[in-house]
Amino acid sequence: MKSISRFLLISLITTVLGVTLLASLWIQHDSTHEVEELFDAELAQMARVLQSLLEVQFKRTQLGQIKNALQYRPGGVLTDTMNETAAEATAFGHKYESKLAFMVWNDQGDEFLSSEAQTNHLSFSKTLGYTDEQLNDYQWRSFMLHDPELSIWIKVAQRSDVRDELTGEIVENTLLPLFLTIPILGLLIGIVVRRGLSPLRRVSDQLATRNPDHMEPLDSNAVPAEIHNVVDAVNALLVRLKQALERERRFTADAAHELRTPLAAIRIHAQNLQHQLHEQHGSSTPGHILTGVDRMTHAVEQLLTLSRLEFSEKSPMKPLDLAKLLRQTMADLAPLALDRAQDLELHAPRPCLIEGHSDSLIMLCRNLLDNAIRYTPEQGQIHVSCSEQDGMICLSVADTGPGIPEHERSKVLQRFYRLAEQTISGSGLGLSIVQQIVDQHSARLTMHQSRLAAQGLEIQVCFSQYRPPVMSI
Repeated sequence: MKSISRFLLISLITTVLGVTLLASLWIQHDSTHEVEELFDAELAQMARVLQSLLEVQFKRTQLGQIKNALQYRPGGVLTDTMNETAAEATAFGHKYESKLAFMVWNDQGDEFLSSEAQTNHLSFSKTLGYTDEQLNDYQWRSFMLHDPELSIWIKVAQRSDVRDELTGEIVENTLLPLFLTIPILGLLIGIVVRRGLSPLRRVSDQLATRNPDHMEPLDSNAVPAEIHNVVDAVNALLVRLKQALERERRFTADAAHELRTPLAAIRIHAQNLQHQLHEQHGSSTPGHILTGVDRMTHAVEQLLTLSRLEFSEKSPMKPLDLAKLLRQTMADLAPLALDRAQDLELHAPRPCLIEGHSDSLIMLCRNLLDNAIRYTPEQGQIHVSCSEQDGMICLSVADTGPGIPEHERSKVLQRFYRLAEQTISGSGLGLSIVQQIVDQHSARLTMHQSRLAAQGLEIQVCFSQYRPPVMSI
């Protein structure tokens, strides 16, 4: 199942990273372009300044003074092996001056002025403007200027690594804070996404509390506009579902109630017919009619029980002794077990206190015992116990009947479900009634193989133990 919060979180963080990367490329490109323009302008400016100086010096014929003034001497003579990691700014200037050079030629290409000896390799060509050339294993950017009045060519050059270093520093100083803020942005995005989806979680929590006994509409007061229509649609669905459940329950109750009277009348007529036939012909043919009526009456009674459970108000639970209710129920059903010569045994030596509804728990005990008596063959065994186990009160009913296959044990708790090979009469409602009472009391029902026989069934229902409140003095 896809998570909206995970999708939004991943999408937003990926978007931020993608935009940051594009911004990095754009900043690098733009910074390189701006630095190139700045340094190219400086080269042109330096060439024009040098041109102005040369006009004055040519009149004085003191070119050597210009060369000496333009040389860089950080405490001594500049050498190619000077450590470039030394202090950049000194009292004599800046070491990057060694990465700047100029040369001056006449119209015939003869050099008569340069900044350093190594710049003799600057090529001479009568091409004005900017060019790139290789000098002493470095890439240089140069600008050529021609002065026709002085008949000189002036070239000013700069090493490209100066530009690259400045560009790198600009990009690094610009992007480093941006990349350092990405984890903070990720955390903030996560908080915003979680908070933005909190209304969905609240709606989900409200829906989780809805059940057939609690179908109230969802609270739409604090719902965002984006999901307001969804909440309204869910509320409308809950109303329709509640009405449908009420119609179903009312139909079940009404149908079961209305069937009791004609079934009782049919039974009376069948008994009268049986007596007449017995008196006149000595036979009792309508016996199968009575059997069918009894089966149908039992099904109607189960439907009425189920309907009462569904319609019953949730009255407060009271402390009661489950062992006592079990003994009362066994006393009522003992004649049925005696008719089948079954060994019905109860083991409940101590009171078993729980909180519950007396009528519902009597129904639970009656249905469990009735099922055990019905499906256990004649002269079989039925063992009933009620005891404390691991802080719970557990009611157990074990028999020597045919049992229920493990893969069908969850299905028999559904209404009207009966095993395909089952020959014993029944309505398929007994265990569904038991399950509903178990849910009503927040208990736990388990089914496993009986300890009495290899094919038998044992049903265990465990309730929370009632503990009287401690009276404070």
